[in-house]
Amino acid sequence: MKKYVNFRQRKKMRDFLEYAGYFRASRYGKYLLTQVNVFGSKADAKVFFELYDFDMQLRLLLFKYCKKAEVYFKSAIANAISLKTGDAGFYLDKQYYTPTRSEKDKKTRNKNVLFFNTRFFAGLTSDEEKLRRDVVKHPELKEYRRGGTHQNNVLPVWAAFSYFEMGTIVMLYSYLRGDLRKEVLNYTYPGNNYKKETTKQMDTWLDAIRNLRNYCAHHSMLAGMTSSVVIPDNRDSSDVLPDNTNLYSRLYALKKILPQKDGDMLAEELDKLIWKTKLDIYKMNILPTNWRDLYNKILFLHG
Repeated sequence: MKKYVNFRQRKKMRDFLEYAGYFRASRYGKYLLTQVNVFGSKADAKVFFELYDFDMQLRLLLFKYCKKAEVYFKSAIANAISLKTGDAGFYLDKQYYTPTRSEKDKKTRNKNVLFFNTRFFAGLTSDEEKLRRDVVKHPELKEYRRGGTHQNNVLPVWAAFSYFEMGTIVMLYSYLRGDLRKEVLNYTYPGNNYKKETTKQMDTWLDAIRNLRNYCAHHSMLAGMTSSVVIPDNRDSSDVLPDNTNLYSRLYALKKILPQKDGDMLAEELDKLIWKTKLDIYKMNILPTNWRDLYNKILFLHG
């Protein structure tokens, strides 16, 4: 670790390494090494531990809002499409999907169709069947097993989606028929006439939240993270999203998906967390110095 940070208390560092493991700890050390221009030299152990603690608290905070966004959008799809189609098992009916994902490029279209048939839809069917068969894990679904009053029915979407992973829901939305993709937005975020372009933007926002959720769930370092591209909403001013792959771009995606109350609360809680830390997170480029001003300018989808 002395390659990355200066420290004197060997026991404290040794105890920390026993807890966190060298690989995880070294990610923070290597990140601090990239910030030598900020500190003028290698960072000391105090900064190292402050960074680790801030990053841990940041993960806990953002994971909470990722879960809120996940539950909210799962319910949005389940409610909007089951009401529109009158079919509580729509997610297992191929007529409601577009396997090509409306791609124009022939190679991409064929790739999408192949994935839909061999991986996505087959996996969806398998996941639903596993839920109904697993008596030990899911005794609450007994009515959908042999002898139950609904043994011949698939699990209704509002039940199945409670167990499906975020990645499955993101993929499901991307494969839905175009009219149904718009229906989800019209039902959930009334007030705008949504076009195909917005559904494409939504795909990137959902994917951004999915990968942020995975970072948080697996205790990966958020400081300095880069991930999938976020496409900005055309209604937003051009300066609202200065970088479309960094940590701030995940905040952008969260504000787009979350209800307004939760979107506002996220900014308030993040402000408090930043105020409490002794780190200069702006010098270390963890977030833009004007992130709060930029965040406040992001338009909610609710009109």
